[in-house]
Amino acid sequence: MEKTVKEETEYLRSYRDFRESVDFTKGGFLPDLDNLVWYLLVGVPPVPADKDHSEEGQMVAVDQRLNILKAVFVELNRNMPDPFLDQGLKIYDEAGKSARNMLLSLLTEDTADTHT
Repeated sequence: MEKTVKEETEYLRSYRDFRESVDFTKGGFLPDLDNLVWYLLVGVPPVPADKDHSEEGQMVAVDQRLNILKAVFVELNRNMPDPFLDQGLKIYDEAGKSARNMLLSLLTEDTADTHT
């Protein structure tokens, strides 16, 4: 999926909108894996790829969402030690992997249901 200037602009707008919704007076806590998976699957934060309902579009949306969440996590916790940030980013990566696997499973199940 090749990105256009419009898509890049929409992606940056999604990042800024989400960033502005975060309370930057609080930090120093690790993300909850289950909540992250849920956010990634239900569409928090909204991203440009949400407009593409294809399988590829849904996967791109998860990746866009994950990248925004990771960026805000690092920005929010920029004063924390590197091991803390590394641990948090690993949780985000695990959530992304789980969300992609769950989404693939659902998409495969939906495809199987339509062919029976």
